[in-house]
Amino acid sequence: MKTSALVVALSCAVFASSALAAQSPVSKAPPPQEELQETPRLEKPVVPTAGRGAPEKSGMHYFTAYSHHIEPGELEIMLLQDFTTPSGPKRDEGQEEYFSQMLMVEYAPAAQLAFEFMLEGFEDIGTGDEKFTGYRLEARYRLFEREVPLNPTLYVEYEDLDPETRFKMEVSGWVRPPYDEDGDEPSREKILESRLLLSQDFGRWNVTFNWLNESDLQGDVTAFGYMLGVGYRLAEAHEAHHGEHASTQAPLIQPVALGVELVGALGDSKDFGLTADRQEHYLQPSIMLHVGGTMVGLGMAFGLTDASDDMLRLSVGWHF
Repeated sequence: MKTSALVVALSCAVFASSALAAQSPVSKAPPPQEELQETPRLEKPVVPTAGRGAPEKSGMHYFTAYSHHIEPGELEIMLLQDFTTPSGPKRDEGQEEYFSQMLMVEYAPAAQLAFEFMLEGFEDIGTGDEKFTGYRLEARYRLFEREVPLNPTLYVEYEDLDPETRFKMEVSGWVRPPYDEDGDEPSREKILESRLLLSQDFGRWNVTFNWLNESDLQGDVTAFGYMLGVGYRLAEAHEAHHGEHASTQAPLIQPVALGVELVGALGDSKDFGLTADRQEHYLQPSIMLHVGGTMVGLGMAFGLTDASDDMLRLSVGWHF
């Protein structure tokens, strides 16, 4: 069953809350009265700001794509949880609804460089079976420190995963290949993933495109995929939530940013191309919220093809 009522209900609630918050006027302190010339004026305290207002795993506003933003010296911890309704072909293989999880830890030692470590697993709802499926090591390098057109950034990731892993960091290749697969499935997947990130800010808007290659280190096949994201910051002032000088007038729950992604697979080096009924393609809207000192992301991934799942997505992140 595609696009369950729960998905639609959550979608309406999320975007209704963001619209109401965007229309509500933000209370501002009255401007200070003019002081006599002989009275020294007090300087306003400096409020630390961050180059991004949401966990960078989501690319500032995203769950799957990455933008060019890297915040030097920042440690980020993020927990992600998906609820997935499998597609028809996967149900035919015996899959039922399941939860999948990921723990991510990221540190950026410099303005152009970030490292990330990820652990992942899943839990079948019907059987209650749980499985830890492996880890990923990732690095991103932004080629230019200053802003340039498209801000090209290189991404490389090593994956050591169980073939049954289910958390969707990306999609590539085929669900049902248009050719006969050779040999038995290995007990572990060892993958080298690379991406070219092209990202640009336009005021409060961000547009990003990720080209994805996933090369099997135990075989000779490279799978391809893409991610296109458009994000919008609802308020510039959200950055003041970082640091000890954050405004005491800020609401407990504040919508920060909206995003939408188009994510999909494009075959592999054996058979490259777009064949929708054999590949996964998703439309993925999301919203990022400040909840106290925590960043919370809510999203939905709507499967656009018969081979695609439907997902509810949640992320919870902290910056240090």
